Amino acid sequence: MTMHAADNRHQHSRQQELVLLLQHEVNQVQNLMHSLEQEYAALAEQHTNTLEDVVRKKQDTIRELERISQQRENLLASMNTTTEEQLNRASTESTADDQLSALWKELIVLADKCQEMNRINGSIVELVSRQSRHALDILHGISPNSASRPELYDQSGYKTISAVTHSLTKA
Repeated sequence: MTMHAADNRHQHSRQQELVLLLQHEVNQVQNLMHSLEQEYAALAEQHTNTLEDVVRKKQDTIRELERISQQRENLLASMNTTTEEQLNRASTESTADDQLSALWKELIVLADKCQEMNRINGSIVELVSRQSRHALDILHGISPNSASRPELYDQSGYKTISAVTHSLTKA
């Protein structure tokens, strides 16, 4: 066997390993998308117990994606292909790499969708947080229309509101 044939065989083996890694990564991104969909539903329905479980699952999936991504980067480095741009170019060089190219494109599309879903969920969390702060302000007697309320810290390091308030909780 010639050295060139052995190199080709080794290169093909690494490409197959890359295909398997990308398939696993695509599966995990699909799991992440499912978690984001569940998170959206839990936020919309205000199911805190469900939300806690979904967020925990989402965090586990993200950790797994980080691990797979590191494996992919290491494999690409061993193939002298260190960036996604080079992977894009390598995946389109021959028809033998069609599967690799398709997986990479699918991964990019799914990751973009997850990013958008995560942005939407974050917006919902921010809105609910503002509504909760507004309700607390009302309970503390702070006018809901006040443009800004300066916050100070007490001796214990906790935030205090410096405005004169008429708290609904004071008797």
